[in-house]
Amino acid sequence: MTENQETPDRTLGRPRATTHDVLAEIGVELFTRHGYEHVSVQQIADAAGVSRRTFFRYFPTKADLPWGDFAREVERLRGELALVPDDIPLMAAVRHAVVEFNRVPPEAVDQHRARLGLILTEPELIARSLLKFRDWRQVIAEFTARRLNLDPTSFFPELVGEVALSAAVAAYRQWIPSLDTDLSTFIDTAFAAIVDLDRLEQGVAAQLSMRLDTRGRDHRRITGTATIQEMQESQEENADETR
Repeated sequence: MTENQETPDRTLGRPRATTHDVLAEIGVELFTRHGYEHVSVQQIADAAGVSRRTFFRYFPTKADLPWGDFAREVERLRGELALVPDDIPLMAAVRHAVVEFNRVPPEAVDQHRARLGLILTEPELIARSLLKFRDWRQVIAEFTARRLNLDPTSFFPELVGEVALSAAVAAYRQWIPSLDTDLSTFIDTAFAAIVDLDRLEQGVAAQLSMRLDTRGRDHRRITGTATIQEMQESQEENADETR
């Protein structure tokens, strides 16, 4: 059987698409109609007119299907970030890229809404999102690290990645039941609330790092994890201040 022969029948009026996209569309439709847990891989393969072997060539598990070709989407996000001029402040750049990344063509809105609804509500898919969103956050962290000349795994790049993802997910949750507002509006509004993070490019990162270092010792003392030497040093510092 050739690749063209493996595509699903055209009775549902679907436009031509990659096999990844077609399988994801059919799967999401079946999940929405019958419930995620009640639809098997075999049923999806039968509806698409392909074998189970072909299904697993594109998706390792059923839980991967609603994500479509997520590796391609992660690279698309990377591409959007690369297009932002270097003179655009950090969070403004992230905001612009994530908004553009989340623009949905009118003909794909219903499918995308159903897809996100499944990903954010089904327990098995929520668990899968921990792995999927990790790759998404890493793209943001790497971009941030280049801007701040830091290691991508250091605190501030990871912070920006987490904040960006949280803003996007919060926007997704609000958009799913909001049929009269486009997703990009929710995304843009979410990022508008965190613009103060632009201060990271004004030398605040180094200052906050120093504060975290000094506060860390106080935190260990309060929580009982400080060493005896640290507690003695803290007591001596407090004594000096009262003299």
